[in-house]
Amino acid sequence: MTPDPFHLMADREALTAWAREHGVRVRVAGEDWESITYEATTSGPDGTSVVRRYRCVLPPAMALRRLRLTYVVGLCHDAGGAVCNHVRRVVPPVLSAADEAARHDVTLVAAALVEAERRAVCGATVHNLAVYTVQRAKDWRPY
Repeated sequence: MTPDPFHLMADREALTAWAREHGVRVRVAGEDWESITYEATTSGPDGTSVVRRYRCVLPPAMALRRLRLTYVVGLCHDAGGAVCNHVRRVVPPVLSAADEAARHDVTLVAAALVEAERRAVCGATVHNLAVYTVQRAKDWRPY
């Protein structure tokens, strides 16, 4: 069953009303330093997925604060004799956390994201991923 293309809603209230009408929950589908994307999914009459999303663009001051707090997390694991690398940008779950706690939190979130997104493809799991870098996004430079 392939999901249908998603439909963008006009605002969060419209998404919440649609989700309530269909008896489903609204969840955070994606997040970066400048926006948060909310999503609700239900099954259509023919069995296909019906997806509704709303992208909330954050005010510039909040977006800049989140950018300053965003981390780049590099993870790797062995995949059949080769090294498989994964990099994720993660905003700490608690924006007011101390640097050491935030680094720990973003490492856990990044590992969970990689496992959820890539386990079927390359076998990445929280248990076999090793962290090779955790840097603030504003300081990160590609090699």
